Amino acid sequence: MEYRCARCHTKFAVADGEEPHACPSCKAEAGLEPVKKVPMPMALFGLVLGCALIASVVGGVLSVVRGG
Repeated sequence: MEYRCARCHTKFAVADGEEPHACPSCKAEAGLEPVKKVPMPMALFGLVLGCALIASVVGGVLSVVRGG
């Protein structure tokens, strides 16, 4: 399982069934959080927001270029 250190943001792997004792990079013992996969609805919502942002930027540029 993968964990991320909240202090130095290092991502590291630990064998299944074991708990991490300390970060291998900064040796912090607290703030070790399991890395979670992004749920599909959140990923799709981010995709929709990204498309809306791109469409608004392209529309703004086209309105400036056409002068109106």
